[in-house]
Amino acid sequence: MYPIYATYMSNKIVSTKKRIIEIKRELQNIGPMRPGKLSQQMRKNTKGDEYGSYWQMSYTYKMKSKTLYIPEELTIAVQAQNKEYKRFKILMEEWIDLALLLAQIELEEEK
Repeated sequence: MYPIYATYMSNKIVSTKKRIIEIKRELQNIGPMRPGKLSQQMRKNTKGDEYGSYWQMSYTYKMKSKTLYIPEELTIAVQAQNKEYKRFKILMEEWIDLALLLAQIELEEEK
């Protein structure tokens, strides 16, 4: 292996491992979370006229779809939980990408 390439690869390993450690720290700070989509729905009477609204949270977990009624006063808390869940998913996806990259680099170094 060429010295410049080896240095580049070892720097890449170090920076990848550092980012994984940062991700683990960020994951420790994740607060309450919940998956899904919060949406405002309109009520209709038997004639089809709209006369009010309500909030619902829809999500799928373990291949089962759920829909929950969310009281108006809890929508801000539910939105914050949903934001935390999205942050969790992004961090986990990045961690997996970096772990795969690290495994590939280490495999190439062994050649």
